[in-house]
Amino acid sequence: MESPATFAIMNHIRAETPEAFQKVVESFKTRRGLVEGRPGFKALLILANPDRREVLVITVWESKKAFEAWVESEEFKKAHERARSRRLEGTSSEGIEFEVVDFKTPS
Repeated sequence: MESPATFAIMNHIRAETPEAFQKVVESFKTRRGLVEGRPGFKALLILANPDRREVLVITVWESKKAFEAWVESEEFKKAHERARSRRLEGTSSEGIEFEVVDFKTPS
């Protein structure tokens, strides 16, 4: 039986301009997809609100330890190197940790 998810992290990205917002959205549309193969990874959700110029990136993990291993991995560095090299002007982001109270997927 698959172990339950216990940890989630939300990256809340805010863009100052519509152009900055579009750059953020495009960067996620062309992402490399490296997180999906990580041990302990459960789900990824990327939400974009053009009216508010905000993007929410939520990953769900079986444990905080699994998430921390992802952050320390070579895959994480590769997944984020393009964003770091382009450093999107006019954006700010905040990572917020959550305890997962309930997590269901279709069987």
